[in-house]
Formats: sequence, C-alpha cells, structure tokens
Amino acid sequence: MGFLNVFVLSFTMYVLGSMHLTDGHTSCSRTSGLMKSIQYQLKLVEEGNGRCDCSHRYNRKQIGFLVGLKTTLQNRPKGSVVIYDKVITNDGNGYNPSTGIFTASVEGLYSFSWTTTTQANKYFYTYLAVNGNLIARNHAGHDNVNLSASQTVVVHLKKNDKVNIKVQDNLVGQVIYYDGWSTFSGFMI
Repeated sequence: MGFLNVFVLSFTMYVLGSMHLTDGHTSCSRTSGLMKSIQYQLKLVEEGNGRCDCSHRYNRKQIGFLVGLKTTLQNRPKGSVVIYDKVITNDGNGYNPSTGIFTASVEGLYSFSWTTTTQANKYFYTYLAVNGNLIARNHAGHDNVNLSASQTVVVHLKKNDKVNIKVQDNLVGQVIYYDGWSTFSGFMI
C-alpha cells in the first residue's frame, strides 16, 4: 500500500475519530458507520500484507457437464432413465455415465438443458427429474420429418440431490438420435 494511501486513510480516521459522536444524531451515526468500515478495510489490508485477497470469490469449485449418446437409442421403456454415455465435459465429476444421474456435490442454483432429436414419424417424450420428481417436459416427434426439441430449467439443489432425464412414464421412447443430436448438460450458476 503506497504512502499516500496510508496517509489519506490515517488522516480520515483521525478526523472521524476526533468528532464527537452523539447517539441518535443522524449525521454522526452515518459517520460512525463509515469509520467502522474504514477500520475494517484497513484491518483487511494489514492482514493481506497490503493486498486484497478476493480469491474466496473466484476459486470456488467449478461444476458442469455436457454428455451425449454413443449410439441411437430405440424402444426405451416407460419411465426409464436416459443414460447419456458419451462424456464431453464433467468438471466436478457430478455426472455418472453408467447411471445417467447427476449428483449435486454442493448446494446451490443450477441450470440444466437437454435436447432430444427423433426420427420422422417416431417420438421420444422425456422429462427432467430431481430426486424422482418431474420438473419439466420435452417432446420430439410425431411428424413426417426428423424433429428436435430442447428444454432448459433452473433449480435450487441441495447437496446430494439427484437429477436425470427420464422417458415419459406412460410412453415408450421410440427413437433418440446420437452423434451430437441429443445431449444433456448442467452447471452450477
């Protein structure tokens, strides 16, 4: 911290400290709060050897994944988990490609998206579930051309909450394409 900065802060503290503070007097109360704030900031600078340590704001663990399919899936059972087995990104290792389930390692706000692409005259109804509970649906199909559908949700998860994509409970998932056409992703906001 430069000499000028120390001098200005010291002078400010001297002036504020020499003021007579009276309880209930509005301008004095504001001055008192300012003085406490300056004292706190000086303490932080002293403890940080003259540097501000803001790493606690930016060094949190990054959590995010993007997965797809290695092969086209056909005739998936009603209510079954769609297992995206091609891992592209899995920072934090929250997504399990063997089960198709993402497990939150940290409580917080998360965003999830998934895209389903199906063959002409076929369908693939899906939904995103948190701990088995339906949050949002996605439907691709029932047309004479290949169709794609996407959905995005933002949910607050607790540590160890589980998120996955499931085939609609009352319909068989007929066809879902692979090769980057159908993906599932999520990250902590």
